[in-house]
Amino acid sequence: MNVDKASFFATVAALAAGGAGGYYAGDHHLLHGAAENTQAAGMAERQPSAEPSAPPAPAPPVCDDSSGAPAACPAPGYSADEGQPGCMLASKRCADFKETMKPRVAETAVACLDALTPAQRCDANRVAYCGHAALMAACDAAPDELGATCTAISSACGGAALTPTLRDCRATLAGLTALGREQMASCMRAHCAEKGLLGCETSLASPAP
Repeated sequence: MNVDKASFFATVAALAAGGAGGYYAGDHHLLHGAAENTQAAGMAERQPSAEPSAPPAPAPPVCDDSSGAPAACPAPGYSADEGQPGCMLASKRCADFKETMKPRVAETAVACLDALTPAQRCDANRVAYCGHAALMAACDAAPDELGATCTAISSACGGAALTPTLRDCRATLAGLTALGREQMASCMRAHCAEKGLLGCETSLASPAP
């Protein structure tokens, strides 16, 4: 068979060109696909990681008035260099606080007395405030702890103007010892109309020696 050389070489050249073009197209596709995969991996790496979940909030500390150590009571009277007559009020009330209040409550009340100036320790209102503020900062009583006592106090007041609410009664008695609560109830039964809770607070006293 006679083959025209010119036609033969033209055909080979065309096939070669087609084959090279096909290889280039296939190789380009593979490279392009690899580049896309690399880009996707890079974007995944740049994605912010999920925020770690916050740890649960710690439980609030348990309020406990049974532990505490009241400081020494202030000495009676003024300092010697002021040349003023002495008084026993703060020193006396300090001893009462330690006997009628729970330890941590008494600690707060005595610290308040110790912070007063010598002159302020002879001021009945300032001294009474130390005791009242400490009682108002006491832990809450258990729900069924003071209900009967406060109901009895309210009944004994007979509807007088100074009859305390159950809430006020519980707030006042919660920081007291058994002795303090007994004295408060006794005072309110006898003097609710003229003293009320605030007045009876100043009547709480340590046992006589």
